[in-house]
Amino acid sequence: MKKKILKLLSFIIILTTASCREELENDLVSSPEKTQLAAKVTSGLYESPMPYNINVVYFIPSDGVARPEYDRRVSEFMLAAQEYYRQNMYNWGYGNRSFGLLVNPATNRIKINIINGALPTSSYPYAGGGNKIQSEVNNWFSTHPADKTSDHTIIFTSVPTPETEIPYYGLGKTCFVGDNEAWDYQYFNQNTSQGAKAKWYMGGFLHELGHALNLPHTALAKSQVNTPGYGTSLMGTGNSTYGYSSTILTKSSCAILNNCQVFSTTAKPTGYFYASGKSFEITSITSSYSNGRINISGTYTANAPLNSIISYFVPGSAYYAPSGLASYTANTFSTYIDVEDLYFTDRDYTFALQATFLDGSLKDAQYFNFTFVNGVPDVHFQVDRTSWTVSSSSQYSAYPATYAIDGNINTYWHSNYDDDSVQTDPISGQPQDFPYYFDINMNSIKGIGGLSFIQHQGLVRTGKNIRVWTRPTTADGWKLQGSYVLENIKDKQYITFPQQENCRFVRITFDSSYDGQPYVAIPEIGAFE
Repeated sequence: MKKKILKLLSFIIILTTASCREELENDLVSSPEKTQLAAKVTSGLYESPMPYNINVVYFIPSDGVARPEYDRRVSEFMLAAQEYYRQNMYNWGYGNRSFGLLVNPATNRIKINIINGALPTSSYPYAGGGNKIQSEVNNWFSTHPADKTSDHTIIFTSVPTPETEIPYYGLGKTCFVGDNEAWDYQYFNQNTSQGAKAKWYMGGFLHELGHALNLPHTALAKSQVNTPGYGTSLMGTGNSTYGYSSTILTKSSCAILNNCQVFSTTAKPTGYFYASGKSFEITSITSSYSNGRINISGTYTANAPLNSIISYFVPGSAYYAPSGLASYTANTFSTYIDVEDLYFTDRDYTFALQATFLDGSLKDAQYFNFTFVNGVPDVHFQVDRTSWTVSSSSQYSAYPATYAIDGNINTYWHSNYDDDSVQTDPISGQPQDFPYYFDINMNSIKGIGGLSFIQHQGLVRTGKNIRVWTRPTTADGWKLQGSYVLENIKDKQYITFPQQENCRFVRITFDSSYDGQPYVAIPEIGAFE
């Protein structure tokens, strides 16, 4: 299949309906060559009931020509796509609407902007060619402003053969596909080689069009793949299943389209869509796993009205990332996913939340990672340790405190065992013996629910009794979170605070070891949300 380079994001990330709805406005928008009254646009022989319409460009490299009947083929593909998106929006409860498209009602042909490229076809390769074409198209629209009817554009590049290498992906609100007479929608329903080519093309075309309409890669829940009425997500691997088996948009994709400019049925003030400056941050998060289900909830802040929060569970490749709509209030969210709905249970995942704002803007919150251990999810979201600094009251020069946060279980912090060495803290001059302090400075205040530990993989010098203290600033006194007993095991283990604590500094006091020796060696120490 065609290569794809767009990535999620904004992942992401699954599971109930939004509670807010976009308010409707009826502002008058006009231009010399277009007349727009509320939700009506005319441009010469072309018209649309929608105020914003996707820009359709036919791009011809300098050594190319317009392919025979390109206007019919492009029109048929675009009108079929419009109907496909309409059906999916309706099926998910977002109304009987699709993206706007300028159409000549007498001929049923769409408005196509023909742009002649400055360079030959070979100068627009897959890698980097999209930026070149987009630059030329943007320059053309700057001198033909009346022909630009929205922020969203699809570019059909004329190619001499189906095998010709060209850009075939999305960049922002623009996507690139090819045009050749070998790809013809009129053969789509035929069980012939021409029909197979039409299906192959249509799947990729619909997928890339989705990127131009703000859609990231995402998947349906695994259990829905073989459920009647569901199937494969178009924005997952559906570009290869379309035309052969049920291929649909996910509900989260339709939630994004719900606010997309070219899906708006009413005109908005200039600058309304995709206004900059949006913020969306998770301020606290908790997670748990029981009875086959991962439950995640927390609090958030946003600086503008939103009408859905999408959650994504991303297993590295967003093509297999189930997504859906989280339940939410003005400042809380909750979501879940059953493990049977994940496509893999043998790799790391990223959990992401994405806010959809009324003006069509999308904003990802920070990401959280979890993994599977023997097929069971470990949903303690680890705090990023990149900015941490650490120190200890005792360390051997070859095994410093920094080894406890380097991500390598085969290196470790070890208390000092040099002959005649003494500690400087907690009692200056004290021989090397418990207690030992291990201090963490996270360099900013974070909400943490506890700590994680990995013991020495040889199960020697393993820590046993510990106490944990926290404080938000150096001006604050230490707050005891509790006394804990670490297990004498090789696997990662956790100690949980009585409640999530906002702090910057953490002090771990090691009071004893399992082997009875006055030393301790710890490969990894972390914190979780």
